[in-house]
Amino acid sequence: MRRIAGIEAAPTTARAGVLQNLIALLWAPRQISVRPAFALAASAAVVFVALATVNRTTEVPSQNSAETSDVQLFVQFRLATDASRVQLAGSFTNWEPRYELRQSAPGVWTITVPMTGGVHDYAFVVDGHRWVPDPYAPQIGDGFGGTNSRLSLLPPGPPEL
Repeated sequence: MRRIAGIEAAPTTARAGVLQNLIALLWAPRQISVRPAFALAASAAVVFVALATVNRTTEVPSQNSAETSDVQLFVQFRLATDASRVQLAGSFTNWEPRYELRQSAPGVWTITVPMTGGVHDYAFVVDGHRWVPDPYAPQIGDGFGGTNSRLSLLPPGPPEL
């Protein structure tokens, strides 16, 4: 015990002194003067950053967003009919019969088309003049007294909340 009592306390290091000075500097009350123009500019910057962050986190993607339109889904169209030629036209082709269906079996016409997510209306063009809706898809009026088919494609992935 005599040896322990004879040992002097270790001197404080310069690092501990710097830390104490920093704490004292930050804790002690000080008078600060700020120009009103600088205070207004700083306040506007804080509000701008806060609003930009809120808008970014609450933005809801629309059906026409780039994320939705970049995803391609492959859809098989099929029609059973006696014909010499069957084409596919729709809102995704500007209603021009661009896709030629192939006969996969006698009287069965089919094609697989890459499409983007969203709602698409379409019809088959049989022998170049008869517009036929898909009998296995929901049907809607075309606005001219005829009928089109409707296809709703959801992009892959978890549903948006």
